[in-house]
Amino acid sequence: MSTKKLHHNSDLPEEIIVQILCRLPIKPLIRFSSVSERWRSLITADPQFAQSHFKLASDRKTLTQRLLISTNYELRSLDPETPSFADNDSSLSNITFHTYSNLLGSCNGLVFVDVDGYENHSLSLWNPSTRFERKLPDPYFVSVANTEKVRSEFDRTGLGYVSSTDDYKIFIDADVFCTPFQTFLEIFSSRLNSWKRIQVHGHDPPSSFRSSTTTTLGALTNEALHWFYPKVGEEEPTILAFDLAKEEFREVPFPTFDGDADDIDVNQMGVQVVSREGGGECLCVSITRRCGGANLMEFWVMREYGVRESWNVLFKFDTNDVSKSLGGNLHGYEAIFVTEGGTVIFRLRWDRDRVVRIECHREAEPVCSTPFNVNDGDGAVYDVIKYNETLLSVPN
Repeated sequence: MSTKKLHHNSDLPEEIIVQILCRLPIKPLIRFSSVSERWRSLITADPQFAQSHFKLASDRKTLTQRLLISTNYELRSLDPETPSFADNDSSLSNITFHTYSNLLGSCNGLVFVDVDGYENHSLSLWNPSTRFERKLPDPYFVSVANTEKVRSEFDRTGLGYVSSTDDYKIFIDADVFCTPFQTFLEIFSSRLNSWKRIQVHGHDPPSSFRSSTTTTLGALTNEALHWFYPKVGEEEPTILAFDLAKEEFREVPFPTFDGDADDIDVNQMGVQVVSREGGGECLCVSITRRCGGANLMEFWVMREYGVRESWNVLFKFDTNDVSKSLGGNLHGYEAIFVTEGGTVIFRLRWDRDRVVRIECHREAEPVCSTPFNVNDGDGAVYDVIKYNETLLSVPN
């Protein structure tokens, strides 16, 4: 990165100033971009500085994670670990962007968004921290839907990074409601700035994998996107992974459970990624099953990726205890944020759309936060996604 004179009145060498700035959180950095034109150029437009800042924060484990909430009328960023979780003033910030944005994936601080996805599709890579936006060309399914003048929608989506080629890739699995009905599996490459349809072999996802009525985001770890696959009619469910480098599907072994498999509710399973307190990430699954008079929700982590024997229970709790605290059941939950220390943030859809944080410890009852009401009961549709605060961009 360039070390030109950063401030004419500074007695510090330019290299030292750059090193200091590299260690600051994103929000102060954005404010300091108004100090001078040079600082603005360094902080907002120097890709090498952005990469250095991201690498240092990753190595020091100081990346700030936030939740991005999109409704029909606004975008908000929520601090998932603030003590005053449900206090709008202290934990929330409003973000200026398109009126409605469908959130379809995140990686390294970048979010894959679809603007006005109900009527048309306008796809972008966007950084909520810096407001960088790169508009993407239309994928094939959009062109077909526009030509046929029919509706189209996403089934599975995800965004990831392939380090060997320095390439951000987007995966989409979309339907076009024409006659005959068409399904599209497509990959976008940021290096090529183009989409391509893919033909997958071996673990081609069957129709039972694609039967969800809502868009499902792939859980990103080990440069692959992961989805739960119940395998209807078979005893053992599995995790289906899409390798972004090889552009092919593979299966990841599921945990082996004690007890009766019939007690497991396959409709209440999910796949997440947990950041390890010592660094790195683990694939995680959330499982609901009946055990005596309890309805247990268990979170399992895969300590060694791809090794079935490395699955173990991270923590668990009785959903009946949580239901008492919330004043309603936990049905229709979606775990969107999980930590190794026992913090889970759920998206709930009963009564009113809510986001609630639960603190789980091995031998204690779970502690619920005051639910954060996303829509104040107005019935607006909303998306929630986890992202890191970074300066990264993906210019053409």
